[in-house]
Amino acid sequence: MSKRESSRELVESERILTEVLRNVVGLAIFDRQLRYRMVNAYLAASNGTSCESHFGKHLQEILGDVALQVRPAIEQVWSSRRPVVNLEIAGVLPTKPLGGHWIGNYLPIFDSGGRVGQVAAVVVELGTDVQLRSSQPSSSEELVLRSWKDIARYLGTCVKTVQRWEIDYRFPVRRVTAKKGAVVFALRREVDGWLETRQISARCGPQ
Repeated sequence: MSKRESSRELVESERILTEVLRNVVGLAIFDRQLRYRMVNAYLAASNGTSCESHFGKHLQEILGDVALQVRPAIEQVWSSRRPVVNLEIAGVLPTKPLGGHWIGNYLPIFDSGGRVGQVAAVVVELGTDVQLRSSQPSSSEELVLRSWKDIARYLGTCVKTVQRWEIDYRFPVRRVTAKKGAVVFALRREVDGWLETRQISARCGPQ
């Protein structure tokens, strides 16, 4: 094999590796305060939001309660200076109410003085095909009503009526947490099933 052919193969191998890292594996870098310093588009989409919304945010601001599974691994890397690999993570994110399932690997990034300056995360989402936000919504997104307004629009009524149905008729609304201001959503299949068992008016206002 000539040097030119060898060089061409090396360039092509690097291109393929770059494409894999960009589109198949989630990448992030955290500073000592557990803030995102970098995230690629795959991981941002896997987290249900954009790259821009991650930058400078604390781990828990993006992952919610799932951060409780991830934080000990990152802190272990800081203290031990060794990687933590094949950490299984599962749960519901503030921006992803259907939840997710991931395998995370956390690696030390050393500075010029030989100290751990940052921690890199290499994450793969299991059991789903992640689509970037510039792409069409995935089928799972199409099955979720992501707010009171979306739920009311789907039912052809108003928000107050749906909220009353939750109290009076056990309408199947879900929440990410029980705190005030929590993310509210509903699964269309559950809403459709609920409608089949109810004969109530969708008219807005007191009834």
